[in-house]
Amino acid sequence: MPAFTTYYVPHILYSLAITSLGMHLLSQRKTAEAERMQLTAQLSLLEPTAARLRTGERIPPPELDRIMRLVRSHRTHAPEITETNGEEISWREVILGRKKDAREEVEEMRRNRAEEWDRRDLEAVQKEMRISGV
Repeated sequence: MPAFTTYYVPHILYSLAITSLGMHLLSQRKTAEAERMQLTAQLSLLEPTAARLRTGERIPPPELDRIMRLVRSHRTHAPEITETNGEEISWREVILGRKKDAREEVEEMRRNRAEEWDRRDLEAVQKEMRISGV
């Protein structure tokens, strides 16, 4: 019986590795797509605004502030680098990942909510601009 189970171990490891690589590539593709969409949205806000300013049109400060706030809120941030301060990293952490403490989870939830509201604001501004024909 032990020979029967060890026969399948390499196949299981290969399939896990291939699945893991596939999931990682899918995640990278989705991240790149989201970044492209954010940059496209920023350009769709900034190009008409720049054209209006070039023609000499006066844009009300509240509208200009709102557009600039929306553009700034979607800037991509560099990934946070965590230093280990000389701590040993166990294999368990390498395979399963680090456990997040409660503070990190709350911060991540807050950031996700803020991004969702910013995305909704950006979509509303784009819709208004499409309707107004700008």
